[in-house]
Amino acid sequence: MSAPDFPGRSMPFDDVPLRGDFRDMTEQMILRLREAFEEEALLEEGEDARMAEVDAARAERARAGELGPEWRAVQARIDLGQTSLEAVFSGEDESPAAQQLRELSSRRLREFREQWEEDRQDPDKDVPPTPAELFDETLRESQARFTAAAERIRDALLTAQRRQEEEER
Repeated sequence: MSAPDFPGRSMPFDDVPLRGDFRDMTEQMILRLREAFEEEALLEEGEDARMAEVDAARAERARAGELGPEWRAVQARIDLGQTSLEAVFSGEDESPAAQQLRELSSRRLREFREQWEEDRQDPDKDVPPTPAELFDETLRESQARFTAAAERIRDALLTAQRRQEEEER
């Protein structure tokens, strides 16, 4: 069984045979895992930077009134350090402006969900998967990756055991 394909994501240990005795194989696997963790950290840094850009653009649109008076009022309070988006959407901020934005957002999300469900019923529309479907797919891929890694570890252990038995003869 080969590891699943993750477009745009290289894994330094995919389909690369481990060489040497068990200790060498273990060191190689640890090195490859470290490389994978470093790559993941770089991807997270890039995602954080991208999200900061998206948030800055949203804030500018809110200040300009492009997102409506509810967003403009909340953004003004954010700019003054009186609140944060987290406080607004968690319900911690109980100000009238925050309540109005939560109500507006809730209404828009409900409308979006209803439209999405209607679109899913239409066989002519190409509707993206739901978050739950994406999670299930990611879980299946992760399980396949884990199974492949477990098989490779098992194979490495068997190879090391055979070598040790041969050396003892």
